[in-house]
Amino acid sequence: MKQRRPERSCDICRRKIKCDGPTMPNRNCSNCVAFGSPCTYVEPSRKRGPKNPTVEELKHEIAALKSKLRTLSVCSLCAQPLHSQGASTNASVFQQRSPESDITTVEELPPEDNDVAEELAVRFRQFSVTTMEKKYFGSAGSFALVNNAMAMKEQYTGRPMIVHTRRSLYWDILPWEKEHYDKRAHYTYPDGDLIASLLELYFTVVHPTLPILHRPLFEKSVAEGLHLTNMEFGGLLLSVLALASRYSDDPRVLIEGNSLSAGWKFAKQLEMVRKMFEPSIHETQMYCLMALYSLGTSLPQISWVYLGLGIRFLQQRGKHRRKRDSTNLSVEDELWKKTFWSFMCVDTMMCTFLGRPMGLHGEDYDVNPPLQIDDEYWDCGFTQPPGEPPLISYFICDSRLCEILGDTLRRLYGSRKAKLLMGWNGPQWEQRTVSELNSAMNDFLDTIPSHLRWDPESPPQGVFFDQSASLYITYQYILITIHRPYFHKVPDASMPSSLSICTRAARAIVHTADIWLNKLQRLPPPNMLNPVFVSGVVLSLNIFATKRAGLHPKKDLAQVERAMEILKFAQHRWQAAGRLGELLGGLLSLDGLFPLKNLPSDTDELQPAKPRQSTFTMSGVSPSSTSVHDKPDGQPIPEHLWSGPLSSDHFGPAPGVSIEQLLADTEPLDSMNIVLDDELLSMWMAAPIDISCVIIDSYQAD
Repeated sequence: MKQRRPERSCDICRRKIKCDGPTMPNRNCSNCVAFGSPCTYVEPSRKRGPKNPTVEELKHEIAALKSKLRTLSVCSLCAQPLHSQGASTNASVFQQRSPESDITTVEELPPEDNDVAEELAVRFRQFSVTTMEKKYFGSAGSFALVNNAMAMKEQYTGRPMIVHTRRSLYWDILPWEKEHYDKRAHYTYPDGDLIASLLELYFTVVHPTLPILHRPLFEKSVAEGLHLTNMEFGGLLLSVLALASRYSDDPRVLIEGNSLSAGWKFAKQLEMVRKMFEPSIHETQMYCLMALYSLGTSLPQISWVYLGLGIRFLQQRGKHRRKRDSTNLSVEDELWKKTFWSFMCVDTMMCTFLGRPMGLHGEDYDVNPPLQIDDEYWDCGFTQPPGEPPLISYFICDSRLCEILGDTLRRLYGSRKAKLLMGWNGPQWEQRTVSELNSAMNDFLDTIPSHLRWDPESPPQGVFFDQSASLYITYQYILITIHRPYFHKVPDASMPSSLSICTRAARAIVHTADIWLNKLQRLPPPNMLNPVFVSGVVLSLNIFATKRAGLHPKKDLAQVERAMEILKFAQHRWQAAGRLGELLGGLLSLDGLFPLKNLPSDTDELQPAKPRQSTFTMSGVSPSSTSVHDKPDGQPIPEHLWSGPLSSDHFGPAPGVSIEQLLADTEPLDSMNIVLDDELLSMWMAAPIDISCVIIDSYQAD
């Protein structure tokens, strides 16, 4: 039988007070009688629904958090990583966004790493607008500990923490320091027609292999006169003009007609570092371009300092880390990514040139590569037209090569202490490391797009000719860097010697550079000159070994002569090229070995080798040159300085083959490990990664 519910309480007692009305006379409860209130039963009864489970769960969660906070010590909580609270960052000044489809494969970062950095930047921005804005703070720093402590207090009290005792004396820039911060430089710019011609040169010669700028946006800013009102952009423009002047025949870029002074009147206006400033993207880009320009000065090692400053600026802004919200990138984000990878590539090549530690290591950054979309299509929804190979593909491939080169420098040329700490030691370690690096190089070959594959018999056309040749030279240069430390090792019977590997790579570099200069007829860039020099040194060692073995090194001697001609061609604009040429010539003249007709002399100090056809300039383009997208018309190249490229026989591999296939038909050079005596091997092994350091020191001593 269904149990009957007791009678209901009166209207007043239904407000959570016990009611005895049903048992009292006249059904007037004692509570209503005591307060003189009418005891009624007219309000309709309402059924209670189920309790809100969300509210109950929140109550239990709050109770659990309070219990945890009471039991945990402050230090133990502060030592834990703080998860993101979704703090928003400042909106970018660039409003256009890239599509999500281009970055759906991006690996998400753990929240305890990059999210903490963003939260730190947001939290400490409240303390000072001038000195804390847009700063990057890593999770290992002291600010992270304070941030976790503040978050713990907010959770415990349930209120956001607001600091009311921020004293401007200790958080803002002091007045006497602010004078330097607000000090504005007064730049002097050339005539408009010279600016236009130098910009065309820059985007034709430099930009295809170092796309650190966004051409449409940069040219628009120059046309609008941004350099006249924005000091940072003005400095960037001057660095562009200085670097482009290296390739210009206009006498206005020179000082007193000296060809080595090209661009100095623009570069000298730029301070190496201002007293204090927030690094903008324009100023950071300027440091990268100034590093390249400084390679042609009397002190090329200054480039290393410029790169170090720029890398610190990138890290200060947190641009070495992947964005947490990587599905919604802006134009500014893409520019910062291109800037970062430009620094990474230039820094790696520069440190290989100087034999110095790199400023960026693979474990220090995780930023995504740039989108494979050319500049002019950023305004078209970040969509590259189908069937049109992006020019930036070269830059992405070059970045991957430079990462392999950086890994090579650390693992093969690092200090003994670093090798011990990283476990890079043991009897089989060297062989395993070289094998892994060779495997990485083979894997890279499989990823090269078809339009960037170098074929000396049928090279790509247009701008892809320049890019594919540069990529191929860099590839062979890294092969030399990998195998150079092991010239003295006796190879396995089934594998070629390191000297034979480096010799073939050196021949390929000189031959490719010869074809490049034969066609483009313009000043070789630094990333080509140093590989040519190193190739000449490798071939010189091969000449020593061949001669002592009783053989005639005619083929390699011709290659070294061609390498010296390339350096001679560049010495009137890149001072270091003249130094490299003298060192290479001096190396071959040791003990009276093979006197060369092209040894440097005082009579040709500033006399560049001029092409016979006046239609060519030092940039390789005529004043009416078209854009970098235009393809050549197929007309034959006129006669010029070069008598023609050397024969392609035995100079390089067919494109796309592995290192093992490349070296399968290598001529036997194992005997060279015997004929190269200890003195020669010691000279080579004791040198820096590149011998150019010797040049710098010797010239500083004068």
